Amino acid sequence: MTSWELQRNWDIVRYIVYYLVENLVPPDLIPGRDVIDFSAGLGDLSEFIYAQGPASLLSTSPDDVAPPASLAGKAGFRFLTGIHASDINRRIPPASADLFVARMVFQFPTDEKDRVDVDGMLAQIFGVLRPGGRLIMCSHEFTQLDDHPDDRELPFDQYLDELPAHHTGRSAQRIQGLVEMIQSIGIPPREGVHGQTGFGLKGLMAVDSFVRCGFNIESAAEIEDFTFPVGVSHDFSHRKEYYRNLAEAVFQIKRTHIQRPEFQDKYARTGVLREILAEITKLHHFVTVPIFKIQAIKP
Repeated sequence: MTSWELQRNWDIVRYIVYYLVENLVPPDLIPGRDVIDFSAGLGDLSEFIYAQGPASLLSTSPDDVAPPASLAGKAGFRFLTGIHASDINRRIPPASADLFVARMVFQFPTDEKDRVDVDGMLAQIFGVLRPGGRLIMCSHEFTQLDDHPDDRELPFDQYLDELPAHHTGRSAQRIQGLVEMIQSIGIPPREGVHGQTGFGLKGLMAVDSFVRCGFNIESAAEIEDFTFPVGVSHDFSHRKEYYRNLAEAVFQIKRTHIQRPEFQDKYARTGVLREILAEITKLHHFVTVPIFKIQAIKP
């Protein structure tokens, strides 16, 4: 089976759109613990986690694909395929993990069509964790596309097709870029608190879901931006080397800034993020969406 990542050229594009390696999971939470990297994608985060010396590492994929080549056969590493968000407590034993990591997973459908069942996922993960175990997740923050009440009943694909006509100038360019991002990545629509059409999760509602499930929140903050290169879904096939070079440059820019001490201060972080965006937009035109992270512990 072809993986989601390969279908979307994620082996290159992933290194353009976000960083989320050392800045996602604190290294001191890993040594000697049983860790799950849920829907591990290309395996880059799994490689980082394994290098910190966990007691065991279970990485999963919803697709029937091979494990990351760098980890295959390593002691303490397991790779399970065919695990979707609705299968967590059917495929993973209860109270078997000390740390559960879900990078850019919660905003995608849990079941059929476009239903995103955050509460259902949290309940399953809660059962998989031991007392004192932690969940670290991150997601696109909810982003409103538009607020045209007359269009809310349109089928979503038609809504996206007609949306740019409501805008002009730079606003139209941003909307066109966001529409490309939504269609190429497959992010389902979400409704804002006032009925707006958008995508991603609402951070405050996610925090409330964590608390209702029984978790204690340790931290919740926006940590970086999802930086989608406009045009990639249209011209990747004949500009593959260009995007490969862009990925290397963007990833290095993010790595350099994210490792600065200022990035660890959530109030100073906005200035660092502004510098990152200023540098990468000299290379290519991007649309950006905040990514938020929640770290919580099971009492």
